Formats: sequence, structure tokens, C-alpha cells
Amino acid sequence: MTKTRLSYQVLEDNGGGLHLAIFDNNECIWFASGYEFIPDNLQEDIAALQDGANPLQDGWEFYLPDGYTPQQLYNEFTSQKYGWQIIADETNIYPHRMGAAGRIAFGAKNHKEVSV
Repeated sequence: MTKTRLSYQVLEDNGGGLHLAIFDNNECIWFASGYEFIPDNLQEDIAALQDGANPLQDGWEFYLPDGYTPQQLYNEFTSQKYGWQIIADETNIYPHRMGAAGRIAFGAKNHKEVSV
């Protein structure tokens, strides 16, 4: 049986924070922050997602503020028009949108070079 690959977005905020939102049928089911401190974990999580991992079924840890669902946290984070960018998703990597944290996480020396 083949695992269904979940969609995801890597978001970078204007403070250099890196966040990973994972979706199942357009619903955010998992949201984590702090990847700027552990960029290797971001690469590992993306690779796992590409291999069919599901963070809920596979027991990935994450922190949610009291009373929040992953979707609510994602909605609040993206409700502002400015201050964040999607720098990668399951279809592509967008180096031209990356700040320093994104370039470090994706191994880019400039806005054109990236690796996954």
C-alpha cells in the first residue's frame, strides 16, 4: 500500500523564524516553529514527508499554545499580508523569497542556489 504524500509549506518570517506547516486535504494538521535553530531537522522532516511520512501517525512532536489547533495557528500566522513568505512547498523551493535563515536551512549561498 502506498502512503499518500501530505502537502507542506516552509514559511520564513521577517524575524528570521522558520516554520513548517503540513496539510491534509487543505487542512493544516501540524505546525511547528524554531527550525532556524535546527535547520538540519527541517531538511530531515522534508525528506521524511517526501518519503510519505505523516507527522500525526508517526508521532512527531510539536508545541501548540493552549486552545489552538494547527489550523488556527497557521491562520493566525498567515493572516498578515506582510511579514512572512512561503519559501518552499511540496512542489518547489523559492530561493528568491528566502532571507538568511532560509538560505542557511537550504544551503544557499545566494538567492539562486539551494539544495534539498
